[in-house]
Amino acid sequence: MKHHLVRLDRIAGELNAWLLAIAIGLGMLDLTVLITKCLPPLPRPPVATSADGPGRAGAASTSQTSDARS
Repeated sequence: MKHHLVRLDRIAGELNAWLLAIAIGLGMLDLTVLITKCLPPLPRPPVATSADGPGRAGAASTSQTSDARS
């Protein structure tokens, strides 16, 4: 019986180190989320659109410059 208690105590000692590491990691995650919620949101980049739709903005500007050269 004493052998089992010694073994259980050793396992609990190793488990405490893992639990401490997990607790520190979760605390850092909570701190990161708190800081990001307190900061103002970043400005969104401007969206380039054209008459053809949002995906054709680069192609439309290229065709306009080639038309202007002719």
